[in-house]
Amino acid sequence: MKLAALYRGDADVPALHVAAEGGFAPVDELAATAGATDLGGLRDVGDLFARGPAAVGRLRELAAAAQASVDPASARYAPPVLRPGKIICVGLNYADHIAESQAQRPERIVLFAKFSSCLIAHGEPIIHPAITSELDYEGELAVIIGQRAADVAVADALGYVGGYTIINDVSARDLQGAEPQWIRGKALDTFAPLGPVVLEAAAAPPVGEMSLRTLVNGEVRQDASCSQMITGVPELISYISQAITLEPGDIIATGTPSGVALGMKPPVYLKPGDKVSIEIPGIGELINTVAGPR
Repeated sequence: MKLAALYRGDADVPALHVAAEGGFAPVDELAATAGATDLGGLRDVGDLFARGPAAVGRLRELAAAAQASVDPASARYAPPVLRPGKIICVGLNYADHIAESQAQRPERIVLFAKFSSCLIAHGEPIIHPAITSELDYEGELAVIIGQRAADVAVADALGYVGGYTIINDVSARDLQGAEPQWIRGKALDTFAPLGPVVLEAAAAPPVGEMSLRTLVNGEVRQDASCSQMITGVPELISYISQAITLEPGDIIATGTPSGVALGMKPPVYLKPGDKVSIEIPGIGELINTVAGPR
């Protein structure tokens, strides 16, 4: 099952949809037809996961026979999670990215955070702030938490995953390098494109079988297997949940492989008009164009 938050017509609040052959089907319509009151009024994936595994299972049943009524070509996407409580990002989680960054392999897992104000959807512009001249991309697999997770064991951790999607950990390298904390380098407005859809965990292949490609203006910049992560998804969930309770809809960005602009010689940073496309087979393609300062 694939899930998307889409705006319909001139509505300013999105509604949850499921992918069906040829497009998307609104969950509200599926729920009304089936009398599934527990599935009414869902805006996004976070809303669904917050209603619990039974609601997810019920929607999975309805999705199997869903008929598309929304053409993806005309769909206007919202981030599949609108207001996550937490966006937790993992730094330096691929050895080749550590090398290109001229950094030392960390002794411990490196975590930092973004804010929900960073989120934008597939198709929305990444704003190039006037305060940076070194705007970079980082294609990453994102984990969406499906159930409350506190101090979970590694062996149990995948049971708390609701689904997977794509995130672009947009970075202002000059700000990141100039300040001891990475907040301004990593958490500015529009610095977390997310989507286009969430692939439910039950339908996803093992993370080690997933792969990721990032293209800038059609040129392949990143191309890696997610099996190259230094710390895998179960270990990340366990480590984070030892001290931070994860809630449905929370996002973990699992780190980026090599190929970022910072690692090029010379670096080729993003500029207004550039198109960034990040692909993960089975999930789709997250596309955003860079726009000038507001």
